[in-house]
Amino acid sequence: MTTASGTRVEIASRKVPNEGSIALSARLAVTIEAAQTVVDLTPWVRQLVQEAKVTEGDVHIYCAHTTCGLIINKYEDLLASDINDALERLIPNTSIQYYAHDKQRSETIRATHGDRPNGHTHARAWLVTHPELTIPVTDGALYLGTWQSIMLTEYDGPRDRELLVRVRSGTSATA
Repeated sequence: MTTASGTRVEIASRKVPNEGSIALSARLAVTIEAAQTVVDLTPWVRQLVQEAKVTEGDVHIYCAHTTCGLIINKYEDLLASDINDALERLIPNTSIQYYAHDKQRSETIRATHGDRPNGHTHARAWLVTHPELTIPVTDGALYLGTWQSIMLTEYDGPRDRELLVRVRSGTSATA
């Protein structure tokens, strides 16, 4: 499925552990074409909750990246544009702005991580995102407010990202 700015999201893997409270463990593969974008993950997370047949429990989502992260808020292009404009004023992406991460890295670090100037992207992700979220599941559905969505915000694209999603159960519909 294609989302904002040609971004693609797919369930790359899923497994059902044999024991414990994890009803389903999955990985979402997210291919991001834009430099900066917001991806609504809610449909995929809902699908995984339905597959797990969990009636009461929670969903844990983990993002093992440092220039993107997770948020829960209203998913709307105009709101995303407003937030991006505010971040540009607060943490500008400009050659005149000094970021030690870009200017003072050693040759060894540059050889390992590349020479991509992305100090501003780390600062943006650090300020407005979380590496993980836990959302309650009740009556077999995500417990989100009317306007809430689960989103990945990317500040250093294009990139390929992977997210770990675990649906945990206290009660299973099949038990």
